[in-house]
Amino acid sequence: MKPVTRRSFIATGSAGALGVAGVAALGSPISLAAADTPELSDSEAAALENPAVLSIRDARSGEVELMVAERSVVFTDKQLVARLLRASR
Repeated sequence: MKPVTRRSFIATGSAGALGVAGVAALGSPISLAAADTPELSDSEAAALENPAVLSIRDARSGEVELMVAERSVVFTDKQLVARLLRASR
């Protein structure tokens, strides 16, 4: 079996649900961000040039990994994880 890289993972389309969640968290009309977080400016929203994939690494601790192009950012947001998991039901 071929090793899976971030690029191949994104390219295969098997990340559909995660990709949708990642894009939604970055500026979808359906806001998954915290209520006190201001909306994205037009320039911030336009800056997203590549698909974004959001992966929940640890639901209990709220650890999330966001992958955009060749970058990966790990952060903790328990409210976001709770909203994503509830939205997936």
